[in-house]
Amino acid sequence: MIKIAFDIMGFENDITEAINAARKFVKKYSDTQIILVGNQEEIEKVINQNDKFEVINASEVISQTDNPLLAIRKKDSSMLKAIKMVKDNLADAVVSPGSTPCFVSISYSNFGMIENISKPAFNPTFPSANLKGFNMLDVGANKICDEYDLVNFALMGHVYAKLVRQIENPSIKLLNIGTEDYKGLDIIQNAHKILKDEKRINYQGFIESGKLLLGETDVICTDGFTGNICLKAMEGSLKILSNEIKRNLLKPYNILGAIFSYNAFRKVKNTFDYKNYAGALVLGLNKIAIKAHGSADEKEFMSALELARNSAKYNIVEEIKKFINEKK
Repeated sequence: MIKIAFDIMGFENDITEAINAARKFVKKYSDTQIILVGNQEEIEKVINQNDKFEVINASEVISQTDNPLLAIRKKDSSMLKAIKMVKDNLADAVVSPGSTPCFVSISYSNFGMIENISKPAFNPTFPSANLKGFNMLDVGANKICDEYDLVNFALMGHVYAKLVRQIENPSIKLLNIGTEDYKGLDIIQNAHKILKDEKRINYQGFIESGKLLLGETDVICTDGFTGNICLKAMEGSLKILSNEIKRNLLKPYNILGAIFSYNAFRKVKNTFDYKNYAGALVLGLNKIAIKAHGSADEKEFMSALELARNSAKYNIVEEIKKFINEKK
């Protein structure tokens, strides 16, 4: 039985979104148990006698505006309790929508890093035009990375894509300002030289940001600062494009065209709906930690819980440990 410690406090929406997702999830996956961690009084107002959730009470909440120094003082927070359940092997994975820097900091301090990995990396999956999707890491766990971090991101991304996404020989590229060998910062150039000699993975050089959503590459590696900007640019652009299409189609003189185009636009919307890929696995830690969006709804929580289950099912942490530390 896979057990997931689910911190359901400290996000923007009502906890009913998280609990409804958990309820739907356990109906779909009989091999997984959800442990709800949060304010017991609030939780019991939402769950019913048919729910089989274990509930762990937490009297404190880490808010979206808390910083790691403040958060670590909250000894009875739902985030810390959920993380410690995984640390103490009472659960296989933790899912939390709480403050990102707090989640990374507390997870790091409790789980530690895999040997020979110096920095963790957020590893979300993005939708793509060819329906394959792609992973990009890092997208915000670190501000600064060096070439060895980028190399480790590529190695971890390879293991994740092969096991969890079931891609036999995942292609990997470094995000850069051009595809020519001479372009890019020194750390990108240095990582490129190392990865060209790494025979265990399918490294294919550089990719520009304008080509990401085509889905031609399975894993994209970059530093957390650049990756986070890229993440928000893609999400924002897709949202604006969707809203503009909807707004223009609802104009009276476009109604007829909208009727005939409805199915096509619906398919495009579903293809690029990031809620289907919500949640990011923090790769590099000694345990499985999944960060959900701070504004997550039921659909996004469902996606994050599925990511936690699959990461545990394929024993992703142990497989990364073996791959990183095996002889080339």
